[in-house]
Amino acid sequence: MALVTEVRFAHADGALADTLSALPALDAVVVPETSTDPRGSVYFFRFDHESTTELRTVLAEDHTVATVTKLSGFVDDGVLGIEFAPGTELLAPEVTSQGGFVLAARSAAPTGGARGWRERWLLPDREAVHEIWRHAREVDFEFEVLELRQGGGIGETYPGGDALTDQQRRALSVAYERGYFREPREASLEELADELDLSASAVGGRLRRGMKSLVGQTLVADRASE
Repeated sequence: MALVTEVRFAHADGALADTLSALPALDAVVVPETSTDPRGSVYFFRFDHESTTELRTVLAEDHTVATVTKLSGFVDDGVLGIEFAPGTELLAPEVTSQGGFVLAARSAAPTGGARGWRERWLLPDREAVHEIWRHAREVDFEFEVLELRQGGGIGETYPGGDALTDQQRRALSVAYERGYFREPREASLEELADELDLSASAVGGRLRRGMKSLVGQTLVADRASE
């Protein structure tokens, strides 16, 4: 049975390690992305910092960052595409390799440790949680599990489920079950569209809106509780 797992972790060579250390007040949120590009080399972030110039300077000096791209079409200067340098330690690929995907991710500080990330994952079972924990320990992550909540998959039983429409829940469920969120992807947007009897653009829209609703609700809840 699927599990919603909330974790906090950090690593000296983890995503944006130097930036998070240099800018303690910086709030960074991973923007969910549902394109059909299987390479997944660029991650999208929304940064909340008073000085865009200072942020770009610090990112340019961060040893985990290979490139920084200002995304065309975004009015918000805080939304940037980040390609990580070789050797950067990331847990998201391990999550997808275990058949799960990241529901929400934002910068945070593990208890008594360096600044890192707080994330909410949807995983197929406890064995997947154990495998990710084992991998994290092997490569020297500071890692703590904050919550495990059991549910029947993407549905009404996990946090944020009530933020979804029935159509969004159905699209996300099919995408998850068919391996759309795995790395490499096991199903294309067109294959999901055939199963749902919709156009690829309609399915993509439901996935984007569903992920936006989930991230919005979970992050707002996190901010309120903190």
